[in-house]
Amino acid sequence: MKTLYLLRHAKSDWKDETLSDKERPLAKRGKRDAQLIAAELQRQQRQFATVYCSPAVRARETLSRFQAESNVFDQASVAFADDLYTFDAGDLLRWLRDLPQDKPNALIIGHNPALAEAADQLCDGKVGHVGTCTFLELQVNVEYWDQLRGDCAKLVEVLRPKHFR
Repeated sequence: MKTLYLLRHAKSDWKDETLSDKERPLAKRGKRDAQLIAAELQRQQRQFATVYCSPAVRARETLSRFQAESNVFDQASVAFADDLYTFDAGDLLRWLRDLPQDKPNALIIGHNPALAEAADQLCDGKVGHVGTCTFLELQVNVEYWDQLRGDCAKLVEVLRPKHFR
């Protein structure tokens, strides 16, 4: 059994049109929402061992906000993976299948529609909308990451910022 945590980056700022998509920072609402979800995960006394993050500025800033606002990543090994800057669920699932087999869980900070569509495939369409800074916990019924397939996971928890505003 594996556990997959998915965290969509917080709301990004579109004001500066000179920035590329990858360079967009968090908006004020994104910063507040990251604080809300980080606080809830800390309230639940969560600790994550392995975090993989997209290199996009908004994803990196989401990670930084979580690190500043909570201790949930204090014990975590954090890695940035260029392949997580994807909007394609197929690409994301292929990347997930290559996770180290000895890791029982992993938290991914990434982008939609890749996160939402991958979660929907893994949970047989039971996930629904994944807004910015939404946190998902999936219990994955596989022994090894390379066994990921459709309908192999159960959605355990969904945390949306709007529930904590």
